[in-house]
Amino acid sequence: MRIYLASKRRLAVSAVALAVGSAVLVPATAMAAGRHHGGQPTTWTLSGQVAPASLKGGPWTLGQTPATYGSPTAGYCDASGNVTRNPGTELFQPAYFPNVTGSGQHLTGFFDYRPKDTDEAVLAAKSDDGGKTWTYQGQALESQKGQCPSPDLNDDGQGHPTVLHVGGKDFLYTLTRPTADTPGSQLLVHRIDSDAKNPLAKLPAAQAVGTGAATTLTAAVTLPAATIPAAATSAFEIPGTVRVQTSAGLQDVRCTDSTATSFTGCTGGTGSAASGAAVITYPVVPAGAQATTGLVSPDGILGVLPSKGVGGKDAVTVLYVEKQLSYFQTADQANACAVPFATLNQIGEGKNKAPYYGNNEDRSTVRSATTTDGIHFVDHGPVNGLGDNESTSATATRFVSPSGTVVKNPDGTLGLFYAAGNCYDGDSDGFHYIGYATSKDGVNWTIVDGFTNPLLAVDTTFPQTTPALYYSGRIYGPQVVLGHDGKTATMVFAGYRTPKPLPKPGTALGTNPSALYTVGANDLASYRSILTVTLTTK
Repeated sequence: MRIYLASKRRLAVSAVALAVGSAVLVPATAMAAGRHHGGQPTTWTLSGQVAPASLKGGPWTLGQTPATYGSPTAGYCDASGNVTRNPGTELFQPAYFPNVTGSGQHLTGFFDYRPKDTDEAVLAAKSDDGGKTWTYQGQALESQKGQCPSPDLNDDGQGHPTVLHVGGKDFLYTLTRPTADTPGSQLLVHRIDSDAKNPLAKLPAAQAVGTGAATTLTAAVTLPAATIPAAATSAFEIPGTVRVQTSAGLQDVRCTDSTATSFTGCTGGTGSAASGAAVITYPVVPAGAQATTGLVSPDGILGVLPSKGVGGKDAVTVLYVEKQLSYFQTADQANACAVPFATLNQIGEGKNKAPYYGNNEDRSTVRSATTTDGIHFVDHGPVNGLGDNESTSATATRFVSPSGTVVKNPDGTLGLFYAAGNCYDGDSDGFHYIGYATSKDGVNWTIVDGFTNPLLAVDTTFPQTTPALYYSGRIYGPQVVLGHDGKTATMVFAGYRTPKPLPKPGTALGTNPSALYTVGANDLASYRSILTVTLTTK
């Protein structure tokens, strides 16, 4: 069974800054490496320094112009309005949620390419040096193909890519963001060929997804029009695209805002539309794709467990993350996050509005499920031991990120590399630390490297040297590939410079009042970046 998981000067300067920044990713100290006698679990430890990855070829990257907090999409389009490409070798960003497999130093990866508020796509690349440098192979399922950055766009396409090999077929799973994590939502499924030169070659280059909403015009409109009156707008995702039926056919119109009965700030489209004409969005499940069944509000696949046949068929069992959006509805609901706004605001999170002050109201649960055909899953319920999804403690694992790796340890046990967070992050993405847990059965887990002794962790003190630190804010998506000896491994993961991808210039960040970092307009906008480090065990 397989799971498929710039100029030289600019790259060199950025790499030096990244090397300094990697100091905030602290190695665990409470556990030594190696298998221990007396029933102690197999453990892993970092070996060597965290290194930023680079990408040769492919789409636009942050380092080309470069992008700054004051100009976060600098160079995305040229002076003629054409979307640019990576001209050579640049730092591998903006990309995250890696899904990596391979052998030794030879890796194959699928990545969530996502320029903030602009676009999203799935990117494939390969590496022959343990993830330090990657060569672009292909890109597909782009949500905003050919569009230059604009306030009427968003980056809600298909994300969190994972590839599984089931019954002799390769399946790519993606999260459809406009409807993600709502009751009844499922992952999208695409057939690919993981062994092809470009594994994504058979997929559509562009494939938008939406909420599947529909309404009608309440007055005649000639496009383009800044305001489009409609019967109801609440089911549409705005900023975003609405599709209006006109005399010129179905037209894509991009709008920046809406009222209860109109779309506003709209551009694009042509032709006239009568009162009562249809207004729709892109479907939840686009043509050519399928949707899984049986999963419970999946946010993505966390890892793959060893499986036995079911009814004479090959089976694949996965760990996945169920996310219940806005699970905590009232201020007095037991176990709701209730961190003061002043505390969240130190890291740039939160909103100064009662009762939650921008706390996270979601609920995250790790579950397992099995499939024999890649489409239909049988859910087995929650697994045990991977934190407490209702704990409000500052050192409790409350949220687990939907991207990790299960490995088989030298002693025959299972090891899970995962990312997680707590209430004090103000977000349910689970980006505070990378940890490690063990299990004998894939159901009952014991955390070895957790919140207080992580393999890697963020540093929200933001010391005065923060302008040189690129990965102090977020860290997640650990993908681990074992070496040939089973005692060494490569870990590829993602990091951000700040908790939010693009904090506003002038924002003061930091939990240490005497060492705050004020975001500068000319500071490099470094987020959704791919990094690598080696691991060892005895």
